[in-house]
Order: sequence, then structure tokens, then C-alpha cells
Amino acid sequence: MLTIDIESILNSIPNEIHWEDIVQFEKLDERVAIANDLCANIIGVNEGTIEWCPNDNPPNHLEKLVWWWVVRPDLGAAIAKEAPQEFKMIISQYILQI
Repeated sequence: MLTIDIESILNSIPNEIHWEDIVQFEKLDERVAIANDLCANIIGVNEGTIEWCPNDNPPNHLEKLVWWWVVRPDLGAAIAKEAPQEFKMIISQYILQI
């Protein structure tokens, strides 16, 4: 079960984020590529923003986790607790690279 904090974060995710609000912006391209491999075409990159384009309506749990990780990789450990095994391993490898 999600904690109240993570659950409220996942339920309040905006669909568009300005580049200056993205944590670890210098590694954004890497995370977008990973996200789009996990959930096809879920992240759109625009001039000055990134956009969340979930495939499911409403977005499924993995799509929410992936989007939030792209924007807030610093919350990777908390996100990994709720992630399926494949995504959990990706987050772990990413954390080890930092």
C-alpha cells in the first residue's frame, strides 16, 4: 500500500513540467529514454517543458511512477518501493550511477 505522502504526490501530478522544475535536469534525456522504453511514448519533450502523455485513461500505476521518477529522480528510493521488479532494478542502477 502506498504511503499517504507518495499517494498524494502520485494523484496530484501535473501533465506538464517546466525544465527548471526538473531535478537532475542534466540526466533528463537518459530518464526520458528509459521511461519511453517502459511505457511507449509516455514523455514528450517540448521547448522549455516536458509533457506526460499516459497511454491509459486513467493512467495506470506504472505510468504514474515512471512520470514522477522522470521529474523527481531524487525520490527514486520511495518510488522503487511501489514499482514492479523491472522498474525497481532500473531505479537502483540509476541511483548507483549518481
